[in-house]
Amino acid sequence: MNIERHEEERRYDESAVEPTKTLDSSVLERPVRSLHRKEAVCVAPDDDLLVTAQRMVERHQGCAVVVEDGRVVGVFTERDALTRVLARGMAASETSVRDVMTSDPERLSLDDTLGYALHKMSVGGFRHVPVVDRDGEPAGVLSQREAVRFLVGFFPEEVINQPPRSVAQAPPRSQHGG
Repeated sequence: MNIERHEEERRYDESAVEPTKTLDSSVLERPVRSLHRKEAVCVAPDDDLLVTAQRMVERHQGCAVVVEDGRVVGVFTERDALTRVLARGMAASETSVRDVMTSDPERLSLDDTLGYALHKMSVGGFRHVPVVDRDGEPAGVLSQREAVRFLVGFFPEEVINQPPRSVAQAPPRSQHGG
């Protein structure tokens, strides 16, 4: 993957400046290349599902991008693991990614805007969308979490300094929630 090349491009992109206190609709015109994207966990269609899931866990990723001949051909998500593997009683060690991946997934380009990405995620119900460069090669993954984190960056004090709502409402004990 060429995430280093894309990160270098981001450093020189004028729109990659840090968020300011001013928020208006122009923020939605920021290109995906200017946002933080995680490097994709790239796997082949015939890779073992158990190994793929272990790599996702090690890299703290909610999805793996399935690549064949340098092109994105599928995506395997934690939701797929739950609904297509676990719920069906499949053995991950005996299943290939090809058997349970989402083929020909939606993709974002580095030049797509944040507004377009959010729309695609909202309408499609996606938590993760592969990002590809001009050649169609993986350039990372944009997650809802990263998009929200970017938007929260415009209001760090307001978000961080929220007053407690209830004594009974304790903060999450782990990144997985409640």
